Amino acid sequence: MPNQAVIDFIEKYDKFIITAHETPDGDALGSEYAMLLALRKLGKTARILNADPAPQKFAFVDPGQEFEVLMRKEQIPKDVGEYGMFILDVNDINNIGQVSTLILPRVKEYFIVDHHDSETVQLSKNHIEQNASSTCEILYLLFREMHLEIDLPIAQALYMGILYDTGSFIYPKTTAVTFKIAHDLVNLGVQPNQAYVSVYESNSISSLVLMSRVLATLELHYDNHVAVQTMTQDLLREAGAIYEESDLLINIPLRSGDVRVSVFFKENTEGVKRCSLRSKGNIDVAAIAQSLGGGGHKTAAGFKCVRPFEVMKVEILEMLHEYFNEQTSSTE
Repeated sequence: MPNQAVIDFIEKYDKFIITAHETPDGDALGSEYAMLLALRKLGKTARILNADPAPQKFAFVDPGQEFEVLMRKEQIPKDVGEYGMFILDVNDINNIGQVSTLILPRVKEYFIVDHHDSETVQLSKNHIEQNASSTCEILYLLFREMHLEIDLPIAQALYMGILYDTGSFIYPKTTAVTFKIAHDLVNLGVQPNQAYVSVYESNSISSLVLMSRVLATLELHYDNHVAVQTMTQDLLREAGAIYEESDLLINIPLRSGDVRVSVFFKENTEGVKRCSLRSKGNIDVAAIAQSLGGGGHKTAAGFKCVRPFEVMKVEILEMLHEYFNEQTSSTE
């Protein structure tokens, strides 16, 4: 049975903490919520504790406000040593924020379920399917193998995660299996239009202002094949937007037929700097992200920036040099 290790872990414990990567996205939150409901259906105690808040656009799957942000030690169960922990949608325990220092060393055991590309050796306590479209796709197949009832709330969470991590069913890891799962989830009552509107058409007016200002920073390199955008915390404040509303801005340059790589440097209001990378074709941005301490997929990856954006930009452009014949050209 492909999912036997996950099933054994579920059967091993009665109490679970569920977490995912920092700045959780649709797949992280969808898989967390689906796992939460599934564990409770099995009579388990379960809680979600994340390093960062959930963006408002994903809240439609969480009417009970189960997405907790770990802010204080008092939130940690006193008997945390009896808990198992699921780490979802990330295979690097250093990418779960303060959960890694406040909870991870104290739980009995943890188990990773993920679909991101990784060059590291996978331990037996991990379940990583790099060819899966999303973590939610993996959980759907797990629940079916367990003969667990997938009710509408679970179906909505799973669909949201698949919708987000496939870019509305267009990213390279989208397969016939992905569409079959989506078909089943819609048959269970999920309304695709409602999910799409919530995820992609519910941002604020300030997010439009933010988009215009970020686009104003656009630089083009390598004969217009590489686009670079930058969002500083000052720009974010001036737009009156929230950091989470910037998550899809990286995709805008890829609408051009010429652009093959989109690079987005972004800084939140606390000064934490990150870089997101997207690509088309054979350009492996995951390899670039991994070399800089991050990770992801071949065509979608990212990392934390520990050096100034201008320094990182030069380094990334140099790494991309092998994919392009011409020297850097810029519209700066």
